[in-house]
Order: sequence, then C-alpha cells, then structure tokens
Amino acid sequence: MRLKINGLYLVLSLSLVFSTLVSNPSVVDAQFKQIPTAGVYVNGKLVNGINPIQNNGDYYVPIIYISKILGYNHIIFEEDTKTYQLTDGSTMIRVTMGGTRAKRGDGYINIKPPLWTDLDKTGYLPLSSASVLFNADITFQKSDGSIRITTPANFHLVQKGDTLWRIAKAYHTNIELLRAVNDLTSNTIYIGQKLKLPPKGQAQEREPEKEHQEPKIIKQPSQTNIADKLISEAKKYIGATYKFGATLAEAPNKFDCSSYTMLVFLNNGIELPRVSRDQASIGTTVSKLQKGDLMFFTTPDLYSDGRVGHVGIYMGNGSMIHASSSKGVTITENVLQNPYWSKNYLFSKRVIK
Repeated sequence: MRLKINGLYLVLSLSLVFSTLVSNPSVVDAQFKQIPTAGVYVNGKLVNGINPIQNNGDYYVPIIYISKILGYNHIIFEEDTKTYQLTDGSTMIRVTMGGTRAKRGDGYINIKPPLWTDLDKTGYLPLSSASVLFNADITFQKSDGSIRITTPANFHLVQKGDTLWRIAKAYHTNIELLRAVNDLTSNTIYIGQKLKLPPKGQAQEREPEKEHQEPKIIKQPSQTNIADKLISEAKKYIGATYKFGATLAEAPNKFDCSSYTMLVFLNNGIELPRVSRDQASIGTTVSKLQKGDLMFFTTPDLYSDGRVGHVGIYMGNGSMIHASSSKGVTITENVLQNPYWSKNYLFSKRVIK
C-alpha cells in the first residue's frame, strides 16, 4: 500500500532547501520496478515507512517522503521545471529532475540524476544522491527490505564530477584532512568510492562567502530603541513549540530557529532570508555583542559538515532568545558559558545599526 500525503503540490513545512542546476532540464520518465513498502530506520529506530523503486539496479526513494522523514518539512514543487525546493530551517536545497548538480545552501553538489515518474507524478532520489543532499548515510538492506539511515553522515559517496577540492568545500574541511582520514596518497578518487568524513569538530563553517549583504528594509524601523523593540517582540512567542522547517503560516504556534528570527525582524520592518545559513550572510561580523545581534551555531548532532545549523537573538547580559528544538521558544542565560552552546558557537552578525 503506497503512502499518501495530502496536498502533494502545495507548499509543505520544511527548513532546508535543495537546488539543482541541470545542463539538460528534460524530465526523466523512468522504467522502474516497484519495491514493497520499506521500514525506515533512523539511527537504529523505526520511524516510518516508504515505497522505494528500483531502476537499473539502483534504489530510489520518493523525494517528498524522505524529505519529511529527515525534517525537511517545507517543500515547494515547481511544476514547470520539475524542481523541488526543500528546507529544514538551516539550509535550502533545490533539486531538479534529471539534474546532475544540486544546490545546497550557497554551494553546489554533484549527484546522480533524480527520476520523474509519470505513473506517480512525483520525483525519486537515488539513495546515493539523498545521502549527499541530506548529509546522511542512506542504504537499502536487502535482508529485510528496509531503508537504513545514519545521521549525520560518516561517509561521502563519490559522485561523477567530484574532486577532493569540491568535497572538502562542501563539508567545510580541507583536502589534507580528507586525505589523512582516508589514508590517500594522492588526490585521485573514483566514482562510488566511500570517503570517510573528518571527525566532528574538525569540519566547521567559519562564515558564508557573502558576508556583508544588507538586510531588506520593508518599512523603515524607528531608530529609537529598535533593539529593545526586537527583544520585546521576541518575548511574545516564548513557549511556542519547535518544528523543523516550520513556515511563517504556522506562526505564532510553531517555529524553527530561522522562521522565528525572520518573523521577529519582519515585524520590525526588516526582512531576513528564510534559513539560518542564509541569515548568516546578512550584516556585519561582530565580536563584542550588543542587544539584537544574531548568534550562529553549528549543530553536530544533525550535520557532520560544520554548517550553520542554528540562530538566536542576543538579548544582552549574556542571554539569547531562540527557538530551540528541545524547548521551543526559550531564553538561554549565559549562552557563551553554556557547555553545549559555547562548544558549537560560530560567530555573530549585526543586522541593525
């Protein structure tokens, strides 16, 4: 029995977006074999079921279902180009049917082309491509017909067009470290090769390349106590629950970290990008924090590539207000002395003058 989700072509809730560039944007109509419903195990725990297909010996999973299982709940489907845009609150990914490159955040990743099936009117990702895009190890277990997912990823499966330089850039590490953890004596790699990723803490994003973009002003905010107004607005939503990839339509009851900061600033006349990774490209880097600054963190339990994974608003006096995945909208006092947050702190940006 096939899984169903109402509103297949509507905007769904997610917080990361995938984007694929294609040299030939033609849709692939796959001749495939249907596989019985597979149990999906994430880090050893059965969380859902999914209907894979098999094409030329490779296993594929429906994009919408695998996205939602992994927390990419905000999904937009563009019918004219057969492109899916996915968001988990940290990163946006766009992937186009038949494409061999996907955009993750502001970078591009080589993938095996996803397929479009006219029978289901939906897109399917090869497991190797899903692994690369979602920063997870995803395999099909023939012994019990299950899909096994380990997140964050421990390996990168080399795709056509990959180089050590491209892989190092995608995972915010360097060629020397990749060679060292894989005992490589040269830069030569092969399609299908499994490369170990550097241990947690050795891959870390410092700052997005587009560092000093200015925020978009919707209405000119009052320069009088603008920081106080931001914090006052932020406090209104204390107690709201957390949802990966929550949309603004779900506010004020549900947020992810970046939809929360986006709404707080929007209600003060300042438009921020949708996800934390893109919000990190706005404003000016600061070392001495002031009330209203955005604080950015990595999330090693979710991402092995050291990317920006969380954002909060500095309140002054060492405190941060943010949408926490465990507590919802909450205040963390002495944030940079907190054992978890201090260890995963990346940098802060000043958006308001």
